[in-house]
Amino acid sequence: MNSKRRCNRFWILYCLLPALLTGCTGAGGQKVFRSGAQSQAATQLERGIRAQNKGEIDQAENYLADSLRISSSIEDNPARITAHVNLARLNRLNNKSGPAALHIDQALKLAADLPGFMAEAAYEKALIELAQKHFGEALVWATTSLSSDNGGEKGKRLNLLARIHLAAGNRNEVTFFATKAREETRSNGQASEEANSLRTLGSMERENRRFDEAGKLLRESLAIDKQIGESHKIALDLEELAATAHDQGNLNMELDYLERAFSVHINAARTDRAASTQLKIAENCRKSGNWAMAEKALQTAEQLMRNNSTNQRSSQSASPSSRP
Repeated sequence: MNSKRRCNRFWILYCLLPALLTGCTGAGGQKVFRSGAQSQAATQLERGIRAQNKGEIDQAENYLADSLRISSSIEDNPARITAHVNLARLNRLNNKSGPAALHIDQALKLAADLPGFMAEAAYEKALIELAQKHFGEALVWATTSLSSDNGGEKGKRLNLLARIHLAAGNRNEVTFFATKAREETRSNGQASEEANSLRTLGSMERENRRFDEAGKLLRESLAIDKQIGESHKIALDLEELAATAHDQGNLNMELDYLERAFSVHINAARTDRAASTQLKIAENCRKSGNWAMAEKALQTAEQLMRNNSTNQRSSQSASPSSRP
């Protein structure tokens, strides 16, 4: 399950895993052998993805850039697109919008002649536009991604459309696309994306003040995310459940969910998110009149933010830039 989830997230099995082999069976049962350069590019791509999973960002960028260099040296455009998309994703997730845009635009240019690769390139382009709050452009590219998908990932692309509409404040469209995504992902057994749909629908029910239904959907999402071990999504579920309890005025339940979310974040080394959760705990305690606990939560948040800032400065001074 973990292997499948990683491949879905970083798009390696989609096109390049056969290149990791010495050969594969082509049309008519003939053996199609991969060149040494193709195998090297695929190996570097896989190493880059593994490094990113471990949080080794500079190392991941080096591997992915090497994969791009090798595939470009032999004009292997499918491999080039894959490397560009993964480099765009790596940079987006690390708040480097400039390099992310450069890589995804190169991927889209190459994918114009390879329509089978357009869906994922357009998907990443939509995420980059969404990160910059360019909602109109994000919707255009997310729609392109959906219309270009001839495989089994329509649920993921429908979820992205729901996510963009949520950010843009288009409430009716959020429910429409998230509902379609839940139907698609459930019928195809795509648990992680089904949980995303449930979480979005739960958030909408909370905003509509249908708290019982919101709690039901969010707990269902939480159960799926716990089953497949999606730590950051487990925290998202818990935070949404805390927000639901807050809107109901149930401070005790809110505090319980926030403390659980903090535990998930801190044990996954997400220091910034752990600090943010402690600030919410401090506010909750302040409202309930527990001033001692509020002060303790504030001190914990401040210490975490200081530690995070120190670690970032240390990492920047120790690791030179490795942009391709």
